[in-house]
Amino acid sequence: MAEKKNTILFVVPDGVGARNYLFSKLPRLLSEEVQLSFLTTLTKPAIAEVEQLHDIAINYLHFDLPTEPKKAKMYREAAVYARLLYNAQVLQNKTILQNWNKKKRTFSKKLFYEMVERIGKWASKKYERILTLEKKAANVWPLKRVFQYEKTLTEIRPKAIFITHQRVASLLPICLAAKKLNIPVISCIYSWDNTPKASLAINADTYTVWSEYMKAELQSLHPELKEEQIVVTGTPQFEFYKDKSRYISREEFALTYGLDASRKWICFSGDDEITSPYDPKYLEDVAKALMAFPKENRPQLIFRRAPVDVSGRYDEVLATYSEDIVPIAPIWTTDRKNWGAIYPKNADIDLLVNTAKHCDLVINLGSTMAHDFAMFDTPCLYVAYDAEEDTNWSVTTIYAFQHFRSMKELEAVGWVKAPSEWYQKIVAALEDPNSIGPERVDWLKRIVNHPITEASENIANLLLSK
Repeated sequence: MAEKKNTILFVVPDGVGARNYLFSKLPRLLSEEVQLSFLTTLTKPAIAEVEQLHDIAINYLHFDLPTEPKKAKMYREAAVYARLLYNAQVLQNKTILQNWNKKKRTFSKKLFYEMVERIGKWASKKYERILTLEKKAANVWPLKRVFQYEKTLTEIRPKAIFITHQRVASLLPICLAAKKLNIPVISCIYSWDNTPKASLAINADTYTVWSEYMKAELQSLHPELKEEQIVVTGTPQFEFYKDKSRYISREEFALTYGLDASRKWICFSGDDEITSPYDPKYLEDVAKALMAFPKENRPQLIFRRAPVDVSGRYDEVLATYSEDIVPIAPIWTTDRKNWGAIYPKNADIDLLVNTAKHCDLVINLGSTMAHDFAMFDTPCLYVAYDAEEDTNWSVTTIYAFQHFRSMKELEAVGWVKAPSEWYQKIVAALEDPNSIGPERVDWLKRIVNHPITEASENIANLLLSK
């Protein structure tokens, strides 16, 4: 085999991009042409799993995220606040400002963010001021730190750098070093809701997006980006659902997870504590509704918690309805003290694929899981009522978020607007799936570039072309 002369460097700042990119076909496709190097905060065993999965060799380089200088943080946070104000005006959506939720527990933080907000408000009046703040945030990083990355990149000599998501400001010095060495930097807009959130924390030369819809939104909010800098590739995370080698039979799935194969299965997909603080109440409401079914025909409820939610907040509900709720925990490594040690295992992809394949309905509060289950044309019910009065949180605000405007005129999900509606909506979904969100696949096609199976190849071709 001829020696691979070129290297592509993956910068993986945490476990967020692991599932979508490291476990997808992307590393294997690239390794056929180039040597892969990973500069990452993840542990060596995590990368060893990627090597084993794809049967490839990866040059592993560990690094710790540098601390952002205070002045850089001030300029960047002011620019973020300014962008949120700007984006809210451009898109005519005040909920975008919900993304500005800075905790000011100490007096010094209170002073810091008062100054940040004052500068940001001033900058939001003229777009050029926002760009100036972002340049200042980049330019105050110590040259010594940039030089350290220059040295690292000179040793690796990559033809291109791929950053697995765009949200980590501490990666700015790597981008600055790459620019000095004329190494192109490509990053992805990680999620369908990221474009309006002022979350472009790094300076990449090219950004990949899920769809034309996302590209248009990103262009409207970042007029400084040229059209060719935003490339529609799709996202590899949906390719897994088309990989039949991951499928197991319904009987095997039932045996593995203690389910009754003779009953219908409903997945309740939990959110994190901040996104949905009342999730346990919603889970309880669904469980109560299932009690109205005759026992012999009662669906089983599979509970999949958000991987980052390791709280005990569901314990009481799970204990009360232990005969009808089957919790199946995500297969992730979790470590609250070490963000770099939180990442999904490849086995969790198999679990999620088969959960979506074998369930007859998914229930959640505004989750991307509606799209995951739409891969099997499975209906979704969105929780659309407040569990209790809370001046700081409401489903009305959640569903006014910008990314839900992508649904527009489509009837893509079913809406449950009161606890009393669960039984009726569940019966409808199970007996006539197309009566609930019949246009779910149309919404998926708007959100994610099709053909779904070409996302990894599109990204690989983009990286190899640099």
